[in-house]
Amino acid sequence: MNDTPGTTTDGIGAPSPSPARSVQRRVALLAMLVAACALAYGLMLTRFDLSDGPLETELGQALGGRGVALYLQPVHVDPVNSSMQMRISMVPGTVQGEAAAAIADRNLLLRIRRSRQVEHVTVGAGQPLPEVVFDFDLDGGDIRDYPLDRYEATLALAVSERGADGVEAPLPIHVTLWEGLLGFSVRGQPAPAQGPEAIGLSLEIRRTAAVSLFGIAMYGAMAVLAACALLIGSLVFVAIRRIEVTFAGALGAIIFALPALRTALQGAPPLGVRGDVLIFFWAELGAIVALCLFVAAWARRGAQP
Repeated sequence: MNDTPGTTTDGIGAPSPSPARSVQRRVALLAMLVAACALAYGLMLTRFDLSDGPLETELGQALGGRGVALYLQPVHVDPVNSSMQMRISMVPGTVQGEAAAAIADRNLLLRIRRSRQVEHVTVGAGQPLPEVVFDFDLDGGDIRDYPLDRYEATLALAVSERGADGVEAPLPIHVTLWEGLLGFSVRGQPAPAQGPEAIGLSLEIRRTAAVSLFGIAMYGAMAVLAACALLIGSLVFVAIRRIEVTFAGALGAIIFALPALRTALQGAPPLGVRGDVLIFFWAELGAIVALCLFVAAWARRGAQP
């Protein structure tokens, strides 16, 4: 018998930790794990600014007597086809804080440069101010980088007044860009543009912080589920743990839960992005292998009828 406080002896007389010390070690390990998770979550919050909200960016010159106001609003981003729809509206100015009629008081020509083509939108005096939607190409990004994919788009705007003799006079422009879009964040910066009074825009499009964080969390959950399934199947197969038939249902549930997590990803990226190659594919195969190992062990050492 061992009289040392805090220890007990096993069947062969060797000292073993007391239950109280074992509980203390587990509590300390649990506290360290919780602290590590909190630290990792804090670092992710600094990397993904969840408080970042959509804003309106003002570009160009201040509105004057001859100035024209344009309002740009992203409508839809299609990363698979590398395109973005943008609504461009010619809006009236305000008079002493009151809204003005959306009617053109002169003949105007709006030029919109996108990629290698220039669109012309004409509006005559007395006609409603135009509102058009165009597709713009996305460059510098790839959907395979989901959920950390980023894209760029460029455009240029110019407005001129058409006189009765057909001569065009460039007009100063004031552009307001709305930077909000469902699931995406759009940031606009001035860019060089050809022509007098023309305004160039360089747009950076990326997933919102919430979408990026959620995607990383889902892929992390897939990896954890697969690791747990492989651990259960492997320990039972090598006879380190006994066979418990209830685990067969858990392993089968993991096999079907992984595709459900993959489908729940915001934005529905196509199958085959880098996250799938690095995590989802092997996680699904690992869960299937784990179930096969468990069934093989049960067939070999399971209880007899």
